[in-house]
Amino acid sequence: MIDIHCHILPFADDGADSMEDALEMARMAVDSGVDAMIATPHFHIPDTEEHNVKSARLAQHFLQLRERVEQAGIPLSLYFGAEILCTTDVPDLLKNNQPVTLAGSNYLLVEFFFDEDLAYMDDMLSAIAAQGLTPVIAHPERYEAVQNTPYVIERWFADGYIIQVNKGSILGRLGRRAAATANWILARGLAHAVASDAHSSVVRTPRMGQLRDHLAMHYSPDYAHILLEHNPLCILKNEPVLSAD
Repeated sequence: MIDIHCHILPFADDGADSMEDALEMARMAVDSGVDAMIATPHFHIPDTEEHNVKSARLAQHFLQLRERVEQAGIPLSLYFGAEILCTTDVPDLLKNNQPVTLAGSNYLLVEFFFDEDLAYMDDMLSAIAAQGLTPVIAHPERYEAVQNTPYVIERWFADGYIIQVNKGSILGRLGRRAAATANWILARGLAHAVASDAHSSVVRTPRMGQLRDHLAMHYSPDYAHILLEHNPLCILKNEPVLSAD
């Protein structure tokens, strides 16, 4: 499996709080069947060097993490990315080529405030697509507007935006409304990828084995393969993703 959304990079955000925690997350991921992962620290407006995901500091931390994973003999391929908070400054940042895409592809992982207005989301996604990038919408099932109007997912899906659902939502660990919306999306074949959105080795972990079994049992083994293996690999390779039949 390939996890395209994980806060494994230490010293970056509210994810791994130490190199040891990050290494334990890597071990957990591999033990559960994950062999590749994109580190996606939160990206906010870079008013300082510390908040800029392209900072030399974060680049150094990523290289250190990858080196430590290799030294520990953990068979996990690591790639760099970011989870971009969609503020009004994002279109200008895109013009200046500042935000980091997923593994250097044309896929941009984006998130919104949980109470964000639906019209604003539409505008921002359209602005991102106009820059030649494909938005990967992080955990849409957690947004109040989507929970209230889930049919917007059908429109986003038709527009070519990538729908990325969280493991925790599917397994009922992020609230009843998130679980209901996630499973509404999955039941209609509207998800392109499922990721851990892991933040530590204790809570919201990168273990994916139970999720794979859940998807295979409640939907189909083929759909689980598309969500956890085929489409994440397409994103890594910067190729078009596959939609469920």
